[in-house]
Amino acid sequence: MQHTSARVLEFDALRDLLAGYASSELGRSKASALAPSRDLAWIVNQQQLTAEIREFRRVGGHFEFSGLADISELLEKSRISGAALETMEIRDVILLVDRAAEWREIALKPPQAMKQDWTAVRHLSGGIADFTEFLRGFRNKILPDGTLDDKASPALAGIRREIEKQRRAIQQSLQGLLRRLSEGDALQEDVVTIRGERFVIPVKTEHKRRVPGVVHSASSSGQTVFVEPLETIEQNNELVRLLEDELVEIHRILLQMTSRIGERSHEIIQALDVLSELELQFAKARFAEDYNCVAPIIAEPAQPETEGAPSLSRSSRPHGDVDLPAATLILRDARHPLLERNLKSKAATVVPVTIEFEGDQRELIITGPNTGGKTVGLKSVGLLALMAQAGIPVPATRMEMPIFDSVLADIGDYQSIEQNLSTFSAHVTNIDFISRTA
Repeated sequence: MQHTSARVLEFDALRDLLAGYASSELGRSKASALAPSRDLAWIVNQQQLTAEIREFRRVGGHFEFSGLADISELLEKSRISGAALETMEIRDVILLVDRAAEWREIALKPPQAMKQDWTAVRHLSGGIADFTEFLRGFRNKILPDGTLDDKASPALAGIRREIEKQRRAIQQSLQGLLRRLSEGDALQEDVVTIRGERFVIPVKTEHKRRVPGVVHSASSSGQTVFVEPLETIEQNNELVRLLEDELVEIHRILLQMTSRIGERSHEIIQALDVLSELELQFAKARFAEDYNCVAPIIAEPAQPETEGAPSLSRSSRPHGDVDLPAATLILRDARHPLLERNLKSKAATVVPVTIEFEGDQRELIITGPNTGGKTVGLKSVGLLALMAQAGIPVPATRMEMPIFDSVLADIGDYQSIEQNLSTFSAHVTNIDFISRTA
């Protein structure tokens, strides 16, 4: 496939349009990387996957991809001895694995109302392992905000109970002191606050000597100092020790969780690949529904003739010294998807184009006045051919086509500055290349 022609035919813009139907980073990246292929088996499988997902959606099937991220780098890190993922990173991994497990159940038991075969989707989904036991080890251990739940380990739960107990004891001690100091107007506010994980009280600067203790900081105005009274220093020290114990236990839990992820990282990578492919198929299905698309019929490449046997797939018309296979290209009621999108916003409709090449026909010349649709018609043929070979349903009522080795185009006022050619010369050079390549 010629990338220059893909650009001229706006295949990049088509991929952007398709990527807009994805709801996660995974699907958008997959759609943006789509490229036409000459592999018939791959093209047919892609079209079949999309058809099966369209049927799944038709009977009310739904699956949520939003929130899924590319966790490849996290999985690589999880395989490093002694590495610990952050809680939010572990949450991203578990979210993906949980969704993969959810889809695995759907793939094994699709909706009974489906009339379409489910073979391609079931085969694709077979790449998702059984993560039941794996997920059980992570269930309810990470809260939505990314912090570890007390249930993450009995030791963590015990430490946190002691932390809360210590905090209440410190606050009770400081509340008694606040009541005594408030009578002499020494306090800026009658509250207990925290500086550097230590409980302190706000004292007016001119009265700071009335509170024996450690001054931790002052307000920006300088009118208030935050004092840790002597009578609570030992209590604060104990609190700090408990908080350090909490961090040690959290790190231990994260190391353990990371190790578990590393042990299943290869299977998780497979699940990641399956989900990204599935979201691409859901995006294509939604696109196909919005643009009334059909799956193209792709002709198999002509096979070499057996000596003495008649050929049904080759044309009698010579091309040089080689007979070329007869090719069928049928486009009925084809619409350029990008033009249709633009016209939809203006409540207008696209005029469809029908083109049929059969037998020995190999050329088509379109003539007519300016703004008569010649360029749109030709670009529609080229773009839909690229779409078909990228496994994307095409906006038409019918499309039959062979596998194209290249889709070449020369459209518009492209000028090669690098070769210092005029606009006309650039066109001639491009057309010469196309005529020799075709």
